[in-house]
Order: sequence, then structure tokens, then C-alpha cells
Amino acid sequence: MNLYIGENIKRLRRQKGITQEKLAERMHISTTAVSKWERNETLPDISMVLPLASYFGVSTDELLGLDAAKTEARIQEIINERNRLCALGKESEAFDLIVSAYEEFPNDWRIVEDYMWKLYYDPNCVDPYGNEVHKEELYRLCERVLDECAVDQVRYSALSILGSLYVIDGRMDKAIETAKRFPSLEFTQEEELLGCFEKGSDDWWAQVRTKIAKFAEDIFVDIRNMALETKEPRESIRILKKAISMIKLIFDDEDYGFWNYHLSELHIWIAHRYTYLDNYDSAFENFEKGLKYAKAYDDLPQTTKHTSFLVRGNVFDTHNINSGTEKNDVARELDNLIGSTSYQKLKDLPQMEAIIAKYKPFIGNKKEF
Repeated sequence: MNLYIGENIKRLRRQKGITQEKLAERMHISTTAVSKWERNETLPDISMVLPLASYFGVSTDELLGLDAAKTEARIQEIINERNRLCALGKESEAFDLIVSAYEEFPNDWRIVEDYMWKLYYDPNCVDPYGNEVHKEELYRLCERVLDECAVDQVRYSALSILGSLYVIDGRMDKAIETAKRFPSLEFTQEEELLGCFEKGSDDWWAQVRTKIAKFAEDIFVDIRNMALETKEPRESIRILKKAISMIKLIFDDEDYGFWNYHLSELHIWIAHRYTYLDNYDSAFENFEKGLKYAKAYDDLPQTTKHTSFLVRGNVFDTHNINSGTEKNDVARELDNLIGSTSYQKLKDLPQMEAIIAKYKPFIGNKKEF
């Protein structure tokens, strides 16, 4: 037997509209015994399973929670397969999997949340994108979640999607109103968990390092976006270099993990701006560095445990990344480079030819683990 039985006895008793005392009387046991079953403190004797099932008019499998256990195992199987497909960039397959899962489990909030995001980023929709193609369905799902779901994480996903739908529809007052339903920075999960532990304890050290890693990612994205929105190339380069300096400050052991991806992007964006300024030597230097970090990202093991002081003990797992493409990072960066105006300016120069020739052998797809 398992712990589902106590929850099922409570549910079936309430559906039948009887008290614990009444059930105890019918089963010829004490009320205390029923109370302990329902609190999962004790389990019914095996001899009680058939009488209980018969009394409630259910199968022994339902009473024992075997159906619930099978459902949970199936949902976990779906989630694990979704993670695997997303890590390999197989977005269409992941989309089809979650659409089927929603048809099978339309009332499981984990599946509902995943289904909403899959519709939002539907890989089959390019222009218009999934958030517009599925807009009415997304509105319906968000409203359902906010009306029925008590799981905070799922509600925040619904609010995030809902706010973006309001933006698409030009309803900025509603978008701002929705955004204000989120907690401000001082009420983050990372901050609240930090307050649960005594300063200097092992748990405190682990949590403060988790917080630093999370906030570093958020700050990096803002700095990067500021640089990309800066029209003057020299100023943009200066800001992009600040982002690189921040990464190197945090990961002073050069244990970059996922941040190899960010470093690759940063150096290649810098290279494009140097190309625009006709500073070809600096452009080639940064194209080379960008592809070097792309290869380092592709060469990562499944998990990277950070050793740098500020983030020591944090683990990066490649299975947890939604990569968006089946190509490895070297292939993606080379494709982007060859399709750029910078490449058109530089393609006939020996330095550019040498860089392409050096990294072309590393083109491939994401690694299976």
C-alpha cells in the first residue's frame, strides 16, 4: 500500500457525506484509526482494503491510489521527454508532445502551464507568431488558470502571458495593471529563502550563491539589451565589454558553463561593430573569441559544477536548457556570421577564411546524453 490511500479515504468519505465516526462504526474500528489513516500517519491493515473499497463502491486500485500513481508516473515521463527534446532543440517534437499531453491531462496544472508556453512559442508559427495565432486560446487558458489554479508558479506564467497579450492588443493600461500584480525585486523566492537560514551556515552559503547566479543573469540581460539598443557602435562596444567584465568577475575560475554561450554572443556582437568601424583586426580577434566560446559551450559535459567563489556549488545541467535549435552553437554562430553584412565585407580576406576553416569542422547538432 502507499500514501495515496489516506487521501483517497478522506476524499471518498467526504463524497459519501459521512463523518469519520460513521466510517469507523461501519468498519468496526476506532475513530482514531480513521483519523490516522486520513493524516497518513498509519495505513489500514491489508484485510481492510476490500471492505473499504466495497463500502465506497470503488475498485481496490482506485482506493489504493494505483491509478493516481500511474498518472503521476506518466506525467513525469512526459516532462522528462519534453526536457530532453527541448535540450536537443527538437522544438516541433516537443510541441507535439505537450499538445498530446494536454489532451490527455487537461486538468494537470504542470501540463497546462507547459501547454500555454508551447502555444505562445509555437515553432510552426513564424509571422505571425504563436502568441498571435493562438491569442484567443491563450486568453482563455490564462483566465482559467487565474480563476481555478492555486499554484503560484502557474499563476505567474499565466500573468506573464496575459500581460504580453495585452501589449499585442495595444491595451497598455491592462498590461501595466497585470505587470503590477507581480512582486517587486525585494520579494523574490531567492531573497525569501535566504532569510530562512542562519548566516554563515552551509544552507545560507548555498542559497546566497544561487541568488547571485540568478541575479547575475537578470542584470546581464539588461546590460546586453542596453548595448544592443545603443546606436553608436563605439558606445555599444563599451557596454558589451562591461557585460564581459561582469561575467569574468563572477566566474574568476573561468568555470563559465552556460555563460560560454553568453561570452560567444558578446564577442561576436563586438566583432560586428568593429567591422562597421572598419577596425578589422579587432573584428577578427572578437570573431575568433566568440567561436572559441561557442565551441567551449558545445564541448561541455552534461553537468558543470561551478568552483568560482561567488557561485561555488551551483550546477549547470545542459538538459535544463531550451536551446531552440537542433544545431550546436558553433553551427548556429557560423550560420549567423555567414548571413551577416560583416561577412560580406570580410569574406575575401585571409583572416576571415582562416576563422571559417578553423571552426567549420566542429559544425554539428546538439549532443545526446
